[in-house]
Amino acid sequence: MAHLPKGQSVRDARNRFSSAQIRQYYERIDLPTKYRYEPGDFSKEVVKQRDGHGFLNALQRHTLAHVPFENLELHYSSHHSCSVNADSLFERIVRSGKGRGAYCIASNIFFGTILRSLGYEVMSVGARINTYNQHNGEDSTSACFGGRSHMINIVTIRRERFVVDVGFGVGGPTIPIPLKEDEELLSMPPNEYIRVRKGSILEAEHPDIKMWILERRSGQDGSWTPLYCFEDSICFLTPDFEVMTYWTSTSRKSFYTYRIITSKYIIDEAKEAVIGDVALYDDHVVRRIRGRPDQEIELKTEEDRVEALEKFIGIRLTDAEKAGITGMVTELPLEDSEFGE
Repeated sequence: MAHLPKGQSVRDARNRFSSAQIRQYYERIDLPTKYRYEPGDFSKEVVKQRDGHGFLNALQRHTLAHVPFENLELHYSSHHSCSVNADSLFERIVRSGKGRGAYCIASNIFFGTILRSLGYEVMSVGARINTYNQHNGEDSTSACFGGRSHMINIVTIRRERFVVDVGFGVGGPTIPIPLKEDEELLSMPPNEYIRVRKGSILEAEHPDIKMWILERRSGQDGSWTPLYCFEDSICFLTPDFEVMTYWTSTSRKSFYTYRIITSKYIIDEAKEAVIGDVALYDDHVVRRIRGRPDQEIELKTEEDRVEALEKFIGIRLTDAEKAGITGMVTELPLEDSEFGE
C-alpha cells in the first residue's frame, strides 16, 4: 500500500502538480499576468477569500483557447491508446511543446488536477452524453443517453457549486456554470446559451430519480438541446475514469476510434471572452467567429490534414506520429498536398 505524504489524508490524496509545474501551465495557456497567482498559500487565499470565481473563469477560458480538444493519440501514434495519468498528461500537454491536448475524460482529469493544485475544492463525476445529436449531426430536443463516457468537475467556491468542463469540444460550456436550476448564461456570443436543470431521463428504470441535465440553446427563440446528464452525489474514483476511458478509446461503438476530432476556442483581443471556435473533423476545417462560419476548408490528403492541424489547431506531429495513422480507417490518401492553394 502506498504511503501518503505527511499531513495528507486518504480523502485528499488525488494528484497535485508542483508550483513549478503550475507556472509552466500558466505559460502554456498564455495566462495574463494579472491572473498568474503564485501557487501555494497565495493561490489558495485567492481561491477561498478573494476572487476564486474570476480566477476559475480565466483558467477555463485560456485552457479552452490554448489546449486543444483532440483524439489524435488514437490515430497518429504507435500505441493508439489514451492515458489518464496526470503526470503523463502534463508531459503531453505542457512539456512536449507540440501544442497537444486531450479529449473528454483526460482533459478534465488534467484540469481538475490543476485546480486542486491551486487550492480549489473539486469533485470529479461521470456524465452520460446525449448520443442522439452525435448520430444525427444536429441539435435536437430529443435525447438518448448511454453509459457514462464523459467526465466533468464540480468546483465549490464559498459554498456555491459550479460545473466546469474543458473536455467537451465545440458546443460545450465555456464558463463555470452555477449548479442552479434554469439559470441561463451566455456561453458564446452572440446567442449561444447554456444552463442546467433537474430532470429524469427516459432510459432510467425509476423515473422519480432526477439528474442534472446540461443543455445548450442557439438563439433567443431556439429549443434547448440536452448535451449530457450527471449526478452530483456519486463518488467516482480514478479507476472508474480509467475504465470509462478504456471503453471510449477501444470500443468500435465509440466514435473516437473511427473519427479524427480536434478543436479549440478563440478568445478576443482583450483575452477576456470566448468569441469563436475552430474545428478539424476528419477531412474538413470550420472556423466560426461570433456564431458565423468565416472559413471552411476541405482536406484531401494526409499532408493537407497534418498542415491544417498545425495552422488551425497548433498541433505539430512528429514523423513517427504521422506514420502511426498508416492503415487506420481514418487515414486520408497520401498524395501531393494542395493545402493553401
